[in-house]
Formats: sequence, C-alpha cells, structure tokens
Amino acid sequence: MSTAAVPPAAWDVAHVLAEPTRREIFDAVRRARRPLTRDDVSRASGFNRRLTAFHLDRLAAAGLLVTDYARPAGRAGGPGAGRPAKRYTAAPIELDLTVPPRHYVFAARLLAQAVNDDPTDAAAASMAVARAEGNRVGTLRRPVGRTAAKRSRAAAINALTDLGYEPAAEDPAAPAGAMRLRNCPFRAVADIAPDLVCGMNHELVSGLFDGLGLDESGVALDPNPPNCCVTVTFPK
Repeated sequence: MSTAAVPPAAWDVAHVLAEPTRREIFDAVRRARRPLTRDDVSRASGFNRRLTAFHLDRLAAAGLLVTDYARPAGRAGGPGAGRPAKRYTAAPIELDLTVPPRHYVFAARLLAQAVNDDPTDAAAASMAVARAEGNRVGTLRRPVGRTAAKRSRAAAINALTDLGYEPAAEDPAAPAGAMRLRNCPFRAVADIAPDLVCGMNHELVSGLFDGLGLDESGVALDPNPPNCCVTVTFPK
C-alpha cells in the first residue's frame, strides 16, 4: 500500500526545497523514475543514510514524494524474509512557482473553452466562460448556515487570494470603501490584450460574487497599473 500527502502549494514547496541538501535528495529520487529505498537514495545522492532519511521524510510529509513498502527482490514472505523496506517515488505533480502569482494555464483553459464555445466571437464567449467559472468557484465555496452572510466576505477574500489577485484591505489608490486587487494573475496576457483580460477579470470576479451570494454590483472595473483592473466593495 502506498501513501501520498495532499498535493502541496507552490509557495510551501519553495520553502521545502530551499534547503540545498533536501533539493539534491529530491532530484535523486525524481531522476530515478522508480521506487528507491533510503539506502538507494543515500548511494545516489552521496549523503549518509541518517541525513537522507530525515530529508526523505520531510519531502514525503510535504507531498513531494509517495511512499510504499516492499521486500527486496527475490525475498518472499515468511520467516527470515525480513521487514518490508520503505520506498520513495516522486509524486506525479507539476509545480510552477511565480512571485507574484501567475496563472497562465488557467487563462489558456478559459480562452480555449471560449474559442471552442463560439469560434465566431471568441471575445464575447471569453466573458461568458470567465463568468461561469467564477460562479462555479463561488458556488463551491459558498458558506451555509445562519452565519453564511457574515462568512461570505471571508470566503470571497480567500477565493480571490487563491486565484492570485492579492486583495488589499487598505490601499490609498482604491476608491473609498473599496478593496484593491493588487495583482493580475494573467499579467503577460494583459500586456497583449488589456481590454480582453480586464473584461475577463471583471466577469470572473463578478461570477465569483454571484456564486457566493454577494451583490456583484460591488465588483467594478478600475484600471490602476500595475494593480489588477478590478476593485471590490462589500456591503456594510
């Protein structure tokens, strides 16, 4: 039986792999493309077994390695077979760390869906696709229960943060009472087609508010480079 941790966030991975020895050990496992025991990794990386074991377990806890147990080849079960050895394999994940956050794959998926939905007017379709995706995210995160209305603001801020918008509660550049979104997760695309990307940002965030049950009139276009072109205002 194998075990794997929850897929790690890219920012957490940056801290885990910042330690040089740990990075070398991770690379040794990843290059092998097969399960390795601690002794295997120790020989491949050149570090002693105790240090190797320490970093392997840290990498596994962070979700970067998958673990299982198996006896050495040629040894069946029963008396004298010995205990199964713990083995490590690189987790099947893709990691992309950018600071500030950028989500170009997400933008590409939205645009590809828009072209597929209406190749004759992909610009209009991209707005509809962005709104639908925002609504889907908001609906999935929508709080329930008697305190749902109070928790919707926190849910919106968390969702905007996860999407890479970096909402700022206090920003002198934002209109009175509004929250500035300090980062555009689609910055490079915005440099090419600013009107298209600003429109998609507006529709995505509006759909998010609608899905969360918030008044989407609180989402406004307000270009202020290098910030995102959207501000949000929550009801008092």
